[in-house]
Amino acid sequence: MRIRWMAVWCCAMGVLAGCVSLTETGDRYRAAVQTFRDGQTYFSIMHLKAIVKDDPNSPYAPASMFALGEYYFDNADTFNAVKTLSDYVRRYPKDKGVVFAKLIIYKIITEIKKDDELNEQQAALIKEIRKELFSQPLFLIFYDRKIPRSYKSIFDHSYLVYDYVDKIKVFRDDKNFLELSP
Repeated sequence: MRIRWMAVWCCAMGVLAGCVSLTETGDRYRAAVQTFRDGQTYFSIMHLKAIVKDDPNSPYAPASMFALGEYYFDNADTFNAVKTLSDYVRRYPKDKGVVFAKLIIYKIITEIKKDDELNEQQAALIKEIRKELFSQPLFLIFYDRKIPRSYKSIFDHSYLVYDYVDKIKVFRDDKNFLELSP
């Protein structure tokens, strides 16, 4: 009987500990958003890094990791942008922002290097992204424009992709960000 109560107590403490860590992560996420809105980007980045490092399985981790990659991109830290966004794509392949992370990576790689200067890994990544973006069921090819995909980041950037028959247009904050043709 005593063992059963001890087991129940241990389970209850485990559940409470899980809720506490989830709450801490949620609090940290809300703090990251609030510090960004208050103009304290450095503190926001520190909160986001802590979420990704300390609780990578949290529901807040994917958006946090995307935001970190976006922050590096916005600050011309292309090495860390590609690394962080690539890790994000690998860790959270089903997340809504994955296509936009790939597009940012595509933009970085193609703007820094010309196609003939890409190393083997970069060329393979570009080929994979293009294949994914332009592979579509045949019945969709006959439409002029399909429903756009969109994403809003923690840092209030809005992304929108219009998928046309002959090209893909990507907008960031209502400005043309990238245009691709097959």
